[in-house]
Amino acid sequence: MVAGGALSGVETRHPLGMQRVDPIGSASSYAADVARAVRFGEVVKRGFAQNLVEASIRYVLSNPDLTTTLVGLSTLEQLEHAAQSARKGPLPDEALELISIIQQSFVGEAR
Repeated sequence: MVAGGALSGVETRHPLGMQRVDPIGSASSYAADVARAVRFGEVVKRGFAQNLVEASIRYVLSNPDLTTTLVGLSTLEQLEHAAQSARKGPLPDEALELISIIQQSFVGEAR
């Protein structure tokens, strides 16, 4: 759900996680996936979420058509963070509009 960790916005991998990750998002490399994810930092800057991982989890919760989401975790701390993020519920419409605008900026961009 967080694109192999790319949606954390940090390229460094957790020691317990896979150290090499193929691109999972829409870019041609994991580093490019991370670079795109960083652009979603505006959601955090505007106060809709405390960090990109929370934003990602809450983004998924914002889609009532999704019945299941897979979240990969390496530690108990990550599980607790995911649960805390989920308890906050879906993102507000304004945040979803911002995410859509950021996603649209990827169109036509070199992968």
